[in-house]
Amino acid sequence: MRWRALLLLTGLAACASGAAVDPRSVLTRETLDASPTPILLAELPELETAATLAPVAARDGVVHWQTADGVRISLRDGVAVATRGTGFDLMSADVEGSRRAALGAGAAGYYPRFHTYLDGEDQIAFVTLQCRVTGRTAETLDLIGLGVATIRTDERCHLPDRSFDNAYWRRADGTVVKARQWIGDGAGYLLTERLTR
Repeated sequence: MRWRALLLLTGLAACASGAAVDPRSVLTRETLDASPTPILLAELPELETAATLAPVAARDGVVHWQTADGVRISLRDGVAVATRGTGFDLMSADVEGSRRAALGAGAAGYYPRFHTYLDGEDQIAFVTLQCRVTGRTAETLDLIGLGVATIRTDERCHLPDRSFDNAYWRRADGTVVKARQWIGDGAGYLLTERLTR
């Protein structure tokens, strides 16, 4: 796999040779606990890329996380609402139903999820998904040496011709510390893990 360059505010950097590294191969619990800022690990398996991100801004409940080389992921309570710099960006998303589901709330049954993209001619393209919660289970995660008790919420979202399975792991305090969610045809699934407390 090829990996985006890694640079944490704690001073970790890509190898001196200039080759990018898998973030998991250099991250330790000791380094993460010493970090002065929260650290998010994000991965796009379909694009064979992963990186660490730090928060750079927050507004109206959305936290904007950014890599050292400027790739940005915007999350509302752990649910992706936009990406920039991936090559297959989610321009915006209305994810209120998914957000409520991830936090353990919301009504039973289906709820909509709306994604906005730019098509090949830089025109706005809208995608509407119908989603529902398919399960909730207790699960303990290992986030690079940190054991975290969570409730996992599984969600299935449907398009007319296919469906996608998302999952969100939240702590008792309501923080979504891990998520696996489909963000679009080009990028596929986005995996995120909040590695700091």
